[in-house]
Amino acid sequence: MEKIAIISDIHGNYVALRTVLLDIEKKGISQIYCLGDVIGKGTRPNECLDLLKECKMVYGNWEDFFNNKMYTNDLGEKRYKLLSSQLSKENQDRLKTLPLSYDIYISGRLVRMFHANPNNAWDSVLGIDRIEKIYKQFLPTKHTGNEIADIVIYAHTHTQNLIKLYNRTLINIGSVGNAFDVIRNKEKDGKCENTTNADYLIVEGEINSKEQADIRFEFISLNYDRSLELKQSKNNPELENYSKELLTGEFRNVKKYKVNFDESYYDINNL
Repeated sequence: MEKIAIISDIHGNYVALRTVLLDIEKKGISQIYCLGDVIGKGTRPNECLDLLKECKMVYGNWEDFFNNKMYTNDLGEKRYKLLSSQLSKENQDRLKTLPLSYDIYISGRLVRMFHANPNNAWDSVLGIDRIEKIYKQFLPTKHTGNEIADIVIYAHTHTQNLIKLYNRTLINIGSVGNAFDVIRNKEKDGKCENTTNADYLIVEGEINSKEQADIRFEFISLNYDRSLELKQSKNNPELENYSKELLTGEFRNVKKYKVNFDESYYDINNL
């Protein structure tokens, strides 16, 4: 049995990434997969990419935003210009080569990894969404392999989760550098420290094997020095929002949230 580590949504948070990589190293894990959003929000995306040179990586919505200049307002243009000034040419070129999806067999299961969904790096899928929407995570698209996946591992919504349906497994690995919980209620909330950690996933099994065998999933949630990250991010033009997310686990752009027995939806942009 071998172990791989899967990380995502670093968002330029260098302190959180270093904490996770040191933990992975201590566990003796050499294979790391990254599911995107290494850049954006934090002020050291270049340094984070440098730490992940040996990782297999897919692109997230922030990489898509940067690669395709997908801004439509002044804030988006400022974010793009800031990233352009932060990223080396080598790292900018690397971002342009990233795929949307990555397939691997583990213990006889076809495991598919991507940032948000098999069609694009933007549209959110949540554990409380309708079953029909969740099931589409397993289906092949022009960006993936041709088979229906047995296990899908993704990120984007920054909250760890595991769902079983139709003899398949859907896993959200959470966020290394920007963990939050969008289901919030001042009267019901627990400690924000339960959320604001550096999260990642370990998968243990027979890597690259189509033979059915044991498989294990381990969610990791590490405390890290958030105050140090913020201290070293004083030049962040969005420091107030960045601080709020890192310290409280409350997403800056949540506008609307509704759940009933038929369906649920979030109005979330720029995760």
